[in-house]
Amino acid sequence: MENPIGSTKNTIKGLQLFIADLRTTQHSQDHEKRINYELVKIKKQFEPYANLSDPSSSSPSSTTATATTTSLKLDGYQRKKYVAKLAYIYITTNTSKLNELLFGLDQILNLIDSNHYSEKFMGYLILSLFFEHERIITLINHTRFLQRLLSDLSANKDDFTSLALNFIGTVGNLHSNLASNEEIVNSVFQIIRSPTSSQYLKKKSTLTFLSLLKNNLSILTDNFQRKQIWIQKIIALLDDTDNYRVTLTALPLVEYIASNIDPSYCFRIVPQLTDILYTCVVLGTKDSGIYRFPIEYKFANIPNPWLITKVVSLLSKLIAPPYQEIDPPRNMNKQCLHPSDLDPETLNKLRKCVVDAISLGHRKSSDPIERIVQNTVLFSLIKFAPKLDPSNEAIINSVNTLCLLLRSSEINIRYLTLDSLIQLCSDSGRVAVDTVSNENLDLIVHLMNNERDMSILRKTIDLLYILANVDTVKVIVAHYLNFISNMKQSSDPQVKSNVSVKIAVLIEKFATDPNWYIETSLKILSLTPDNSFHHDNIHNHLNDNNELWYRLCQIVVNNPQLRKLTCHNLLGYLVKRHTSEYIVKTAAFLLGQYPSLIVKQISIDNLFSIFAEKYYTVFNMTKAMILTTMIQLYKFEPNLVGSKVIKFFQLELNPLDIELQTRAYEYLKIIQISKMSGNMTLINTLFETMPSFNTKSNPLLKRLGGLQQDNHSNDSDIEFSKLTISNKISSDDSSKDAENIGPFNSVPNNISMQQPPLVPLSIKSRTAKNNRLPLPIQENNNNTNAKGLNNRYIQQMLTSTWKEGFTRMLQHKQGIFYSSPLIKILYRITHIEPYQIKIGFTYINQTEWDITGLSTEFIAAHIENNPEYIFQNIEALTSSNIKPHKRTEQNVQVVIRKPFNIEECPLMNVYFNCGSTSNHTTLKLGIAIISTINSEKLNSNTITSVTLPQFITRWRTLGTALGKEAECHVANILMVNTNETQERHNSIESMLTILQTRLKRIGMNIIEQTNVSNTLFVASIVHTKTDGNFGCLMKLQCQQDYTVNITCKTTLAGPLATYVVDCLRWIISN
Repeated sequence: MENPIGSTKNTIKGLQLFIADLRTTQHSQDHEKRINYELVKIKKQFEPYANLSDPSSSSPSSTTATATTTSLKLDGYQRKKYVAKLAYIYITTNTSKLNELLFGLDQILNLIDSNHYSEKFMGYLILSLFFEHERIITLINHTRFLQRLLSDLSANKDDFTSLALNFIGTVGNLHSNLASNEEIVNSVFQIIRSPTSSQYLKKKSTLTFLSLLKNNLSILTDNFQRKQIWIQKIIALLDDTDNYRVTLTALPLVEYIASNIDPSYCFRIVPQLTDILYTCVVLGTKDSGIYRFPIEYKFANIPNPWLITKVVSLLSKLIAPPYQEIDPPRNMNKQCLHPSDLDPETLNKLRKCVVDAISLGHRKSSDPIERIVQNTVLFSLIKFAPKLDPSNEAIINSVNTLCLLLRSSEINIRYLTLDSLIQLCSDSGRVAVDTVSNENLDLIVHLMNNERDMSILRKTIDLLYILANVDTVKVIVAHYLNFISNMKQSSDPQVKSNVSVKIAVLIEKFATDPNWYIETSLKILSLTPDNSFHHDNIHNHLNDNNELWYRLCQIVVNNPQLRKLTCHNLLGYLVKRHTSEYIVKTAAFLLGQYPSLIVKQISIDNLFSIFAEKYYTVFNMTKAMILTTMIQLYKFEPNLVGSKVIKFFQLELNPLDIELQTRAYEYLKIIQISKMSGNMTLINTLFETMPSFNTKSNPLLKRLGGLQQDNHSNDSDIEFSKLTISNKISSDDSSKDAENIGPFNSVPNNISMQQPPLVPLSIKSRTAKNNRLPLPIQENNNNTNAKGLNNRYIQQMLTSTWKEGFTRMLQHKQGIFYSSPLIKILYRITHIEPYQIKIGFTYINQTEWDITGLSTEFIAAHIENNPEYIFQNIEALTSSNIKPHKRTEQNVQVVIRKPFNIEECPLMNVYFNCGSTSNHTTLKLGIAIISTINSEKLNSNTITSVTLPQFITRWRTLGTALGKEAECHVANILMVNTNETQERHNSIESMLTILQTRLKRIGMNIIEQTNVSNTLFVASIVHTKTDGNFGCLMKLQCQQDYTVNITCKTTLAGPLATYVVDCLRWIISN
C-alpha cells in the first residue's frame, strides 16, 4: 500500500504553514482575513473555475475545455496543496464557507483522475467530505465522475479500487443515486464474487455493498433470481475457515440480510456459524490439545472476540426463544428458527459454547483488557443462551455468574451485567427470576439506593421491575417507594417519575388486597416534588406523570367498591399542610364526584374550606379543577355552601389567567340561572356523575418502553370496564401463582376484575416447527398464487436434470438422486412409521478439488394453515467440507399429514463451493402420497389376502357409498420404455409385467387373477398422520397402442384418488 501523503520530502509545507497561521490568530477578524487572503490566492490558480461559485453559471462540464490549458500549469503537488487548503477552510469554518469553495470542485475531480495514488487519495477524501451537501451533488459533473469511479472499481491496481470502494462506502448512505446506479452496484458485487479479487478488496467491497444495501433494499428485493444468486455468493464468503478476515466483514452484511430482507436464506448456515463459534470459544480457549487457535487471531488471550460477538449476534437474529411466537405480527414473512429446528449436534455445540463462556468468565486475570474481553464474550453468549431452550441448571449457573459481576468496581461491567440479567430474566422466565430474587435481591436494592451512575441506576430499576411477581411484588414496591422518598434522589425527578410508573403498573397487575392497592397508589401520588423546585421543572414533571392519577381515577370510577375507600384515604392526605399536586388533582376529581361518601367523615362546608385553602398553592390547571369541584359541592349542598361558592367565584372574576376567569364567570351564570328558575335541573344535567370509562388504552404501559415487551405482559392495551389486574407474569409461571392471584375472594366487597386474555406464548412442537421456513414476498411473478403455496416454493427454478432423480425416488427406495461432474447425491429411504419417512443423503465429491461450504435447504409447498407434510429432525451434515472423492452424509425426516398433489412435492436446495465457483442446485424430492403405501413390515394388514371377488365387492361398495366423489379415471397414458425391457412393448404381456414390477416397488398389492388378461387389479392402503388411513382400489388396463387406462377408487371422498392416479401417471409416462 502506498503512502497516501507521500514521503517526508513531499510533505505539503504550504498547507502546514497555512494551518499554523490560522491557529496563531487570536481574533476572529484576523482569522477571517487570513482565510479570505488564501481564498483569493487559490482562486488565481483556479481562475477558470471560479464561476462555479455562482449558481447561475455554467456547470463544470462546460468549463472543462477552458480550464485544460491552465490546469496544465498545476502539477500534482500544487493541486493537492490548494485543494487541501480548501478542505481545511471548510472544516475550520464549520462548513459556513461552502459556497466560496465551489470553484475548486473541478480540481478535486482532476485529482481523482490522476494516476498517482496520493493525488487520487486526496481527491476522493475531500470529495467525500463535501458530498453530504446536495449542492455539491448537483454541481458535480456526474458523467465524468461516474466514469472515473467505474474505471477505478475495475482497475488492475488494488489501491485505486480500494479508494473507490472507500468513497462509495462512505457516501453510500448520503446519496441514493449511488445505490440506485446498476453499474456501481454490479461493479461492487463483481469484486465480491470474483475468485481473483484479493482478500483486501473482498473485505472492502463487502462493507461497501452493505452501505449500498442499507440505502436501497431493492438491490436484492426487486429481482428474485438476483436475490437468490447474490445472497448465495455473499454467504459463500463465510466458508474460509482458515482465514477469518473476510468472514469478519461479511457477517454484518449477512446479519443485515437476515434482519431486513429474508432470514430463511441464512438458516442453512447455522451449523456453519456454530462450528465457527465452537472453534473460537471451546477449542480456541483450551490451553492444550490437538487443536491450537492461531496466535494472530487472538486478542487479550481470547480467540477472535470480534468474530465471536458478531457470530452470536447473527445467530440471535436467526433463532427465536423457545416460547416466542415465530410469526411476528408486524411482518409475517420475518420468521425465525425454533430451537427444536436445530439438529442435536448443533444445539449441543451451542450450549457447550455457553458453558465454556461461563467458565471463561470465572477465569482470573490481572490484565484489565483481558477481563473486559472475557466479559464481553460472556455477556453476548449469556444473552443468547435463552434461545437454546436451556435446562434449569444452565439458567441458574448463568444467573449466578452474572450476579458475581454486579460487585465489580468497573462501571461498564456492572452496566453490561445488569443489561444481560434483564435479557436473561425476560427470556428465561420464572427460573431466572427466582434465582435472582432469592439470592441477590438485597444486592440489587443496594445498587439502586447507592449507585451514582444514572445509566446503571436505570438498569437496576428496570431489573427490579422484571423480577416482580405475585410473591415479590410487595417487597419490590416497598423498595421502590423507599427509593423515591429518599431525599438524595430528589434532584432527579425523571428517574423518580419512571419508578412511579413502574409501581403503578405492578400494583395494578398483581394486587390482591384493595387496601394495599389504594394506599400504594396514593402514596405514589404524594411523593412528587414540592414547591422548593423550580416552577418549570415541576410543571414538566407533572405533565409527564398525569397518567398516574388519570389511571387511578379511571379504576376508581369503574369500580364502585373502591370509591369510599379511596375518598377516605384522600381526605387523610388533603388535610395535611403540604399536599402533592397529584393528590389535590385526584381529590378534586373524586371528591367532587362522590361527596356523599364522606359526609360522615367531614362536612361539605369544611371540605369546601380545605379546597379553598389548597387553591392558592397549586398550578392553574389544578385551580380550574378545584373550581369545578366547588360547583359540584354546591350541587350536593346548595344551602350549606351556596354563599361561600358564589363569593369565591366572584373573587376569581379578575385573575391573570383567562381560563380561570372564564370558568368562574360561567359557573356564576349557571348558579344564577338555577336560582332564577328555582330548580337544580341545569346544574344536575351539566355536572352529572361520571359514567364508566370505556377506553381500552392503559397510558402507563406506553411509559415502560422496551420493558413492555420484555416483562410479564405482552398486551399493550388493557380493558378496564372494571378494575383490571393481570394474573400472569410469564409463560413459565406455575399453576400455584394463578391460584393465588385471581379476584379478591377473601374481601367482602369483592372487586370485579375483568381480565382480558393475554396473548398466549405459543410453545409449538418440534414437528410443527420444522417446516416453518420464512417466505419473502413474491416478486416479479404475474401468476396468482391461487393454491396458497409457499412463495419461496414458487420462486425456485429446478435444475434441468431434476426429473431423473425425482422419478427414481418415486419408485425406488435407494439410488442416485443427482449427478454432475462436481457432485453426486445418493439417497436411501426408510420408514419409521407408515407416514413418517426418513431420507438419508450421501454427497460425494467427484472432483480433484475440495468442496467447501456445503449446505442444504428443504422447502415445503405449504407452511401455514395445517400443511400436508412437514420436515422434522433435519440433521446437520457430518461435514460441510468434502475432500476429493470423499463423502458426507445427512438425514432428514418427512411426516405426511394429509393427502397432497404430486406437483407440490418438497424441494431441496444444495449449495456448495468447488474450486473458485459457487454452485446451487434445486431438486424436487420424490416424496408423494404413494410414498406411504410401502409399509409391509410396519403394517400386517389383510390387504395381502384380498381376492378378486372381495375386490369386486369392495369396488361396488365404494361406488354405491361415495359415487364419483371418491373416483378418478384417466385414459390413454402413454407408457415409456425403460431399461426394464430391451425391446418395444410389442405385447400386452410385456406391458403388464413392467407395470407389475413398478407397482410392487411402490408397495402396492397385485390381486392374482386370470379372468381379465389385459387388466391389473390393485389394492393398497394410503397412510397419513392427521387424516388417518384410507383404502385404495385400482384397475389398470393395458391397450394395444401402448397406453394405459387407470381407474381409482378410495375410501375418502375428494381429491385423494386423483392424487394417487397422478403419481402413477408420472411413473408410467417417465
